[in-house]
Amino acid sequence: MARREGRPRRRLMVGLVLGGRVAAEVDGLRRSLGARALGRIAPHVTLVPPVNVRDDELSEALDVARRAAEAAGPVRLELGPVATFWPETPVIYLSVGGDLGSLEPLRAALFTGPLDVPKERTGRRPFVPHVTLDQRIASARLRAAMAALADYRAEVTVERLTVLEHDETTRTWSPLASYALARPRVAGRGGLEVTLSVAGVMPPDVAEWVDRRWSEYSLERYGGSYRPDEPVVLVARVAESIVGVSEADLRGLTMRVRRLIVAPEWRSSGVGGQLLRETERLARQHGCRRVRLETLAGGDAERFYARFGYVVVARLPAWREERDFVVMERLLAE
Repeated sequence: MARREGRPRRRLMVGLVLGGRVAAEVDGLRRSLGARALGRIAPHVTLVPPVNVRDDELSEALDVARRAAEAAGPVRLELGPVATFWPETPVIYLSVGGDLGSLEPLRAALFTGPLDVPKERTGRRPFVPHVTLDQRIASARLRAAMAALADYRAEVTVERLTVLEHDETTRTWSPLASYALARPRVAGRGGLEVTLSVAGVMPPDVAEWVDRRWSEYSLERYGGSYRPDEPVVLVARVAESIVGVSEADLRGLTMRVRRLIVAPEWRSSGVGGQLLRETERLARQHGCRRVRLETLAGGDAERFYARFGYVVVARLPAWREERDFVVMERLLAE
């Protein structure tokens, strides 16, 4: 299809992103090969290769992906054995078998409108479903790598179709939206029919709708004192290497810590405490009266926060993975 130049574009790709144990195993294989893309994109099967989509066509592109997913079903994939595109390209990958008959109609539904990749790109070679391990493996290492990984096999069922977007600054691909590979449920037949669809990552158009409606509701409910949640991310580095991160939300008079993570080799070094104290300083700076968080009951994290003056204010039985959590809080000085 013809494309007009001169308008802002988004670089998108559509695929089946692996998850859970299998994704961890495949990343382990990629790590053993020293793959440069490790950390830049999750293990996946590409259905629509990278394509530039204009900003004003983004909603249409996401609608194409959503409708394609809703017309399909979960896809069972069999991974392995290892193979290569050498000598055409220096790529080593895991072959993909399983429910391949369902991939072609899914791909056909995706190559529509803004996601329609120019024919000169798709016509070069037939579609070979695969999970890339390394895109630039040296020929001298290829034979040994294939021998070492020859026995790897895995099976995984993918239940979501994912649209990924490329970030030119970080050179990473991140999920922009994901849609359940299943027909949406229709409730209220005979009266007002409501279509209920499941998404793994909130699409931008849905996020915009939620933010707008939630702000309207919050202003109505809380009045002029309402302030939208404001995310705060603190990054701790040592010699330019990331050693810890604190993610929090400013919620009116409360700073809620969502995650505080320190690299294992830097625990007990004071990094966690510095991140926590800086989080508290930012909370005071924004007029917060308290810092609040949830953590595993009776774990090392609860003891860590207690040392910094946090007390348990509520208990959450079977909160996650059937394990009890506690809500902890520290009141900040005026």
